Amino acid sequence: MRNSTLLLAASLGLVLASHAVASDRPDPGKLTTRCLDAAAKKFDVKNDYIQLQPIQSVDAGYAIAGTADAGMDGKKNFSCQFDKKGKLANLVPENK
Repeated sequence: MRNSTLLLAASLGLVLASHAVASDRPDPGKLTTRCLDAAAKKFDVKNDYIQLQPIQSVDAGYAIAGTADAGMDGKKNFSCQFDKKGKLANLVPENK
């Protein structure tokens, strides 16, 4: 009986620990929205003219690469950089 109680307690601890780790991750949808909004403002285009790549995990947190179609000004490549908590740290235009 004692072994099963210890096993149950250990299993519960693992579940709670893994849930805490998972909840520390920012919502991917929010990262995408923040990146779209920042890029639209930076390049003065509507969100519809921005294409984003999948979110990448990097040492400092997360990054999303993208391209804004600025019409006559051409396509502008950029990267949104987020800290580990999901705060937008930087929007970096790519120079050609």
